Amino acid sequence: MFEKCKKAEVLDKSGALVCQCRVSVGHSGAILLVIPRAAVYKANTNYRVVFYDPVLGRVICRCRLSAALPLPGGELCSLRCEVLEQLIQDQRRQDVKIPLGMNVMLHATYQPGDPIEPSSLGIPATIVNISAGGVYLRTSLLLNVGRRVWFDFAEPGNRNAMTLSAQVLRTEDASLSQNQILYGYGCKFVNLLSRHEAALRSFIFQQQRQQRQQQRKQQE
Repeated sequence: MFEKCKKAEVLDKSGALVCQCRVSVGHSGAILLVIPRAAVYKANTNYRVVFYDPVLGRVICRCRLSAALPLPGGELCSLRCEVLEQLIQDQRRQDVKIPLGMNVMLHATYQPGDPIEPSSLGIPATIVNISAGGVYLRTSLLLNVGRRVWFDFAEPGNRNAMTLSAQVLRTEDASLSQNQILYGYGCKFVNLLSRHEAALRSFIFQQQRQQRQQQRKQQE
């Protein structure tokens, strides 16, 4: 279990994030987590761990975490994670979409018949919503079903962008006014690297958590 998982998050009883961590599985099947040395947690205590697995999807488990062993360099520690119970599993087919409204530069290879040749810098586009399996884009670039597009995506505050490739599955008129012609594209990601899918799942989960917290505050 989790042989292909590389990323996870540790949550406390209230659901607050304790830390993000790297995941590895030993030959004996033992799950090891690499966490920041500054992370505050109690050894031999139960926590919820959210695993972002490219095969299993997002899996939340109740786990017991061992004492941490400092790693060379002094900034990271390694600890053993014992899975006591699987609580939730979101399969890939159940990928949750979150509204985003993020602006990106969209790229597509020029093909004969295109009204314009895309700039090497890309065409401005907006990510209306996104999931670990696909994205809905709004842009002025006219594309047909089946076309491949790509764009650089980075979480807010993170300078390390990842390039995501997608294939257009459906198109629609998304114009906001008569003077501004826009197209909407429902796309599925293609050739998605495991680490990119794990990063997307983590980002989407964080966005969901923030939205729930905001909703609770508004209801108070």
